[in-house]
Amino acid sequence: MSMSTAATAGRADRILLLGVARSGTRWLATTLGNTDGSRLVKEPDNVDANPAGGGRSRLGFGAYPEVDRGDAAPQYRALWDLAFSARVPNRAGWKRSAARAALRLPRPVRDPLLRRTAQAMSALPGRPAHVVVKSIYAPFAAEWLADTYQPRVIVIQRHPLNVISSWAELGVHGFDVLDRPSIRTRHLERLGIALPGPGASRLQLISTWVALLSTVLGEHLDRHPEWLLVTHEDLCVDPERAIRDVAGRVGLTWTEHTTRFLNQSNRPGTGFSHERVTRDQPDRWRGRLDDSQVTEIEAVLAQFPSLGWVRPPDRRPVPEPSLSLT
Repeated sequence: MSMSTAATAGRADRILLLGVARSGTRWLATTLGNTDGSRLVKEPDNVDANPAGGGRSRLGFGAYPEVDRGDAAPQYRALWDLAFSARVPNRAGWKRSAARAALRLPRPVRDPLLRRTAQAMSALPGRPAHVVVKSIYAPFAAEWLADTYQPRVIVIQRHPLNVISSWAELGVHGFDVLDRPSIRTRHLERLGIALPGPGASRLQLISTWVALLSTVLGEHLDRHPEWLLVTHEDLCVDPERAIRDVAGRVGLTWTEHTTRFLNQSNRPGTGFSHERVTRDQPDRWRGRLDDSQVTEIEAVLAQFPSLGWVRPPDRRPVPEPSLSLT
């Protein structure tokens, strides 16, 4: 099984699951959220993103915010304070309504109010023993989140052809990540990767989005050997054994309820549902892509050091140098 062997570090009451959209984050997170004493918070940062608006947010963040280590980021912090206190409702409509209401307030009123609300709600009693938070929007803020909240971090990856074909089928959007000068300079030009030209196909654009986000997560992982990497296709081989192992590595307790939930999820699902027939997932791309499309995708992925993966399954983590005592 392709899984990093590093023991995870961080607070046992905070679990952060990161991955590219359509890589299995919802399935894994929902299962982990059904372990003993756990509460799942799904996509707390998906509150104010609009492809037509370039993904920007009047709150100061949107899809794929860039938040560097050491940044204050008060609005972003208020949101994640709520997330890790498990006070963010998982109903998407409620979240968007609350966000729109907040946006109508003048910023000098809104920003302190958000911070005070987050602090007050975080202090309320009745918090679950473990909070599992999953995000597909945090690749450019992952280290800030790790520094600020000290969670145990899991990164999930999936075969790039499965991810890209799913994006194409469901119309998933990469927002403005390829348009931002900072991302171009720090992540694309540094690696000598060419942006899709004006005549690029949507499949080429999706491939670039997916490979960029995967590359960023992979570079974080290289700097943080204590983060746990899992591969979606491996989880699908024997889901109960594999996900039980993931849960154990981050300090979550598996129960009969978790097993029942996982078994009930093993059925046909549509769209963004966590339900899936697991045996069908590893080669799903073969029914979605023809040979010419695979060739088109692979030409884009070939520019990236990990070929569209977070870390290719055949590449093992580089062991840390041993310390010799003299």
